[in-house]
Amino acid sequence: MSSHFAVLRAKVTGLRRASPIGGLLLDSRLRIPTALLCVCLAVGPMAFANSDARIYVGIAPHVPTFYTYTGALIALMLLYLIWGSAADWRGLKPWLPFVAWLAIGSLLAWGFSLHMASGMAHLLLGALSFTAGAAAARRDPEGTVVPWTFAVAAWIQLLAIESASFGFPLRQITGPQAPDLVGREVGLTSHPGELAKLLFFCAMFVLVLPKRGLLQRWAVRLTLVAIFLGTSLSQSRTGLVAVVALVVTFVALELLSAKLRRAHLIMLGGVGVLCAASAPWMIARFSADPEGGSRGHVMGVAFRLIKEHPWFGLGPNNYVAVGGASDALTASGVPVHNAFLMSAAELGIVGGALVWLALVLVAWGAVKAVKSSKANNIHARVLVSALPGLFLTANTGWGLLQAPTFLILCLCFGYFNVRAAQWRDAGEVGRTTGALL
Repeated sequence: MSSHFAVLRAKVTGLRRASPIGGLLLDSRLRIPTALLCVCLAVGPMAFANSDARIYVGIAPHVPTFYTYTGALIALMLLYLIWGSAADWRGLKPWLPFVAWLAIGSLLAWGFSLHMASGMAHLLLGALSFTAGAAAARRDPEGTVVPWTFAVAAWIQLLAIESASFGFPLRQITGPQAPDLVGREVGLTSHPGELAKLLFFCAMFVLVLPKRGLLQRWAVRLTLVAIFLGTSLSQSRTGLVAVVALVVTFVALELLSAKLRRAHLIMLGGVGVLCAASAPWMIARFSADPEGGSRGHVMGVAFRLIKEHPWFGLGPNNYVAVGGASDALTASGVPVHNAFLMSAAELGIVGGALVWLALVLVAWGAVKAVKSSKANNIHARVLVSALPGLFLTANTGWGLLQAPTFLILCLCFGYFNVRAAQWRDAGEVGRTTGALL
């Protein structure tokens, strides 16, 4: 019986490999769950927890929490186990040293606590999200599912902002930080900075959307306008600079292999309008807080904690819980506003480097791809264009390590890594070197 089943499975596998229709049917099963994961991350990252659960400042909640994207990601990876192949799991390879470090730290240094288990689960979900993004790119050669889903998410966030402006907010921020956020839009997220980061990733995906006809080109243009508008309304200084850097660098790299066209002028003109519209609140925010508040103090605390715990750090999601014992400001819920320092303080210097290893390798590969293709590899170009904004964001805050932003970051890098590698295909070259807008 088992031999007959093996023969039947081999025949089905052969048909799938030989027939494009069979491959399409296999991939179509995974496209909807992939889109669902993107929606849960970008639009509806809701937690299945008690509404009175206490607020905990960290990269993850104070106890392991099941979110909508947790279920969507686990379900998608289970489907890859059932319908996928070993190639779909290649994205895990660069994360294996970090996973090993978490295991060693748990056994030798950190012990166990619920909030630390929550942090470890969150970081491991990031590795799975990277893997899911890479697999999605490999199974969607047209590059439509993930980019279009994030494009739609940008419009949904803008609609949520407009709804709030008419007195019908779909998300209300409460708690101690609420007075500081008056006048700043959050969309469906939990903080204006989180909204700005989400829209930044949406912009990355929008820039690689296919532009084969007038309708698609206008869809890209209008979606970029929606992203610019949402970023400005969030009043995030870092978010604004990051988006501007993304677009300007993208255009500058394109000009290495193309003449200046009207599309470039439209793009740069849009950036100019964005900066002009955002100038009043940028000036007001810098006037009110020219030195960044208590950033200098919390940076000093972080360096001290890293010096005291250089090998394994304080433990995942432990910065405020443990570091706050020696600093009142940290104990009040103000960690260091630097993602690199926070990862080093929580995971040790080695672990803090390993958590970024996969992303650094992808970034380095993108830089080499841009150089070898003279910036014609559009996915590599977008990723390289995003690096200044991401570096600035990581150096001025710790939000890139938080949920769901960390998972979106990992999914984005996994996706762009594979798509950049696919660029050498003949059909891909013809499509990605088309009109900018």
